[in-house]
Amino acid sequence: MGAPRAGEAQPAIRALGEASAALASTAGAEEPSYLYWISSDELQIMEARAYTELRRPLRAVPLLTEVLTRYDVTHVRELALYLSWLAVALADANEPEEAAHTASRMLDMSADLTSDRTTQRARVVLARLKPYADVPEVRELLTRYPISA
Repeated sequence: MGAPRAGEAQPAIRALGEASAALASTAGAEEPSYLYWISSDELQIMEARAYTELRRPLRAVPLLTEVLTRYDVTHVRELALYLSWLAVALADANEPEEAAHTASRMLDMSADLTSDRTTQRARVVLARLKPYADVPEVRELLTRYPISA
């Protein structure tokens, strides 16, 4: 995921397209054992995360929204992380109320987790929402979860 962070959109999008095509071409065939964790949902999440990092919320939000409707809620840490990317994408799409709602779900869900990664993502989400502090839903969220938390 280095290309999205560097702002190199086209190589990242091309790589994701190639990965999707490769996954589709192996459907039904015996896959290598090291690919046990790759599924179309996981690839869709990776794609949405890349679009979020590239600040392309119109692409990220639908992908994340769709895959999260099917995501196993027993995987709390992963679900919280994926909700964090959705909250950021919603903020980037100038939807602060919905971003605050999603962030609240993510923060409530991860409150009892001992995960540095979810703590880091919580800080990213809260920082991204801070410019919307005049929006009541965001203000309430920032009050409940101070950014230094």
